[in-house]
Amino acid sequence: MSLPLKAKVAVRDKWEKADSPVQTAIKEVKGLLGLDVHCEPEWPILISELEKVYEDKAQLIGALIGITQVWFATLAEIMDDSTQDTWSEKVVEKINEVTSRLNVTLEVSETEQASTEWSDSRKGFLVLVPKVHVYQPAQFGSLFKDQLLDCFEEKKKPSQPLPIHSTTGDEWADVGIDDTTERPATTVVSKGAASIVEYLPDPNTLPKPGTLLLKPPYHLFIHALGNNKLEIQCSHSATLEVLSEYLKRWCRINPNLTTKPPAVEITLNQGSCGFGLTYDTLTLYSENRYAGIFTVSPTLILHLVEGQFGYERVYSDATTWQYRRDTPFKR
Repeated sequence: MSLPLKAKVAVRDKWEKADSPVQTAIKEVKGLLGLDVHCEPEWPILISELEKVYEDKAQLIGALIGITQVWFATLAEIMDDSTQDTWSEKVVEKINEVTSRLNVTLEVSETEQASTEWSDSRKGFLVLVPKVHVYQPAQFGSLFKDQLLDCFEEKKKPSQPLPIHSTTGDEWADVGIDDTTERPATTVVSKGAASIVEYLPDPNTLPKPGTLLLKPPYHLFIHALGNNKLEIQCSHSATLEVLSEYLKRWCRINPNLTTKPPAVEITLNQGSCGFGLTYDTLTLYSENRYAGIFTVSPTLILHLVEGQFGYERVYSDATTWQYRRDTPFKR
């Protein structure tokens, strides 16, 4: 997507120039941190979300860059403070846990408030810019500082563990898929009737993908690719995150390899559209070239999806299962 001319010029002059204030702030953080810094705003998406707030595209880009500069300057101030060495060490520790560089993602808040936090899913810091015209980005300096210093504090969240008591955690990686057995395709009619839409919606008034997909219906597809790979696609990101966390908890190691890796590689893949939608695919893969003793069976996944997450099957054949859920999950 091409940027409007004013926005393109503003990005060139205020962001891309090596001696611009924001690049100077980024370099300072890089020097204090001793690691590479990656921050590449999605300008087209940011503009599409804020173009109704800012009449002038150059002012919009200027505000975004100004907020980013204030954020990096605030981070540099904290890291340069000897009394905050423990916090700085925690930042380096968190970065090394998930990646080898500091990632900073810029997104638009659902509210008129700016904020920042550490995001494991984005493998770095998330900066939310307010959905309001910002004239003085410097006003967010103290806010960012307080939130950065508090971002690693333990937050008590109500957790509801999966009520699964029968599994030992071993069988999901051991049971192979019988490729020779063909099953007739099965189609189940969904209970919920689709609402009637008479007119096509205006794409400019539709919510962003991350907000849109929080609402049902939720769709989930499972594809078995041979006996050592499963691909799970879902429109509800949190479903994939819970599946991934659960499977990683119970996955066995491969004792035949000296590095003792997990028997199955469990990978969450980020979606390609818009902000908010963190993941849209979960891939389970078992390497069989060297001492392959494990296969990836769909049986545990099917049980979780149907029995624990409440998705209803709408179609299945020998290697594919399609599900739908029409009721939103309670928080």
